[in-house]
Amino acid sequence: MHPVRRAHSPLAAVLALAVGLLLGAGIGLPTAHWVAGFLLAHPGVAAASPGGPGHPSTSAPSELPSTPAASSPGTPAASPPPTAPPPTCSPLASGQQPLDPLRPPPSGYAADATLDWVGCGVETLPAAAPFTVGGSWLVAVSYSCPTGVTAAATGSTLTVSESGGLAGSAAEAIAESRGDDGDVIQGGLDGTTLGPGTYRLTVAAAPACLWHLAVYRGQGTG
Repeated sequence: MHPVRRAHSPLAAVLALAVGLLLGAGIGLPTAHWVAGFLLAHPGVAAASPGGPGHPSTSAPSELPSTPAASSPGTPAASPPPTAPPPTCSPLASGQQPLDPLRPPPSGYAADATLDWVGCGVETLPAAAPFTVGGSWLVAVSYSCPTGVTAAATGSTLTVSESGGLAGSAAEAIAESRGDDGDVIQGGLDGTTLGPGTYRLTVAAAPACLWHLAVYRGQGTG
């Protein structure tokens, strides 16, 4: 007769190993040496146990948190374009330069949004009623004309004049420029600032010339 061979189940071996560990810990046996000997005698147990040499861990390594891309430093906003000219003005001619932004107010002055106009040709401002200034003030103007306007003109390409609020007041030139385009800040042809009073402004240029005009008030004055 052939001797009966008992099949060694890996589960039974693992259970036996666990019982041996518990008994060894309870009675003070050298469990480490006993476990080592058991594993050497039953190599299949080590292969069957999770995380053993035969079954390396299949858990995915933890991923590092994604680092958000560094935002590029914001680029400074460009100067806002001037208000679109009224529809009565001609569109830019071929080769004509767009209007440049006005020069910023110098130190001690501030723009007044109610005294800011875009137009073309000859116009008196404000159209409804004169404005009053309680202190010093300046005008800033930017303009653009079709190529060749300067050569055909006999004087300044663009002139800004001021007159008192009363009808019939004499006009006095306070800013002028010669060229197909340009931008200036002036308070008088002699380089001084304008004083308090009630005024109207007159812009004189060729009909095809576009312009942007604004008043800068002295700070601390009305």
